[in-house]
Amino acid sequence: MTSKELLVLIVRDGGLRSALTARLSLQGESLVTLEADPEDPYIRRVAPAPRILVIDKATLGGRLQAVAASRHWRGVIALADDTEEGDAGDPLSIVRHGQALTGVAETLARWRLARA
Repeated sequence: MTSKELLVLIVRDGGLRSALTARLSLQGESLVTLEADPEDPYIRRVAPAPRILVIDKATLGGRLQAVAASRHWRGVIALADDTEEGDAGDPLSIVRHGQALTGVAETLARWRLARA
């Protein structure tokens, strides 16, 4: 299922970023990969709303909840260490790095089904 939402990927691991880009693109998603702070106004200029952020949880430090609550993102999918536990609920989902390829797509599908 495709959507008008733009996925913004801020993922440090180049291999994971490439794999996510390939998988999500093949599923018809529109996406952009960036190396930026998710609250940088630049993102709002280059990435039209509605946007969903896919980001390494470690990149955000203690700002995860604040970024998820921001009006700038329809949802945030945080990629966490494999030792951390799963879902935090819409508009925030925590997906384990080891499950990222399937977990991101499943989260998007679940959110879209809930909004339909």
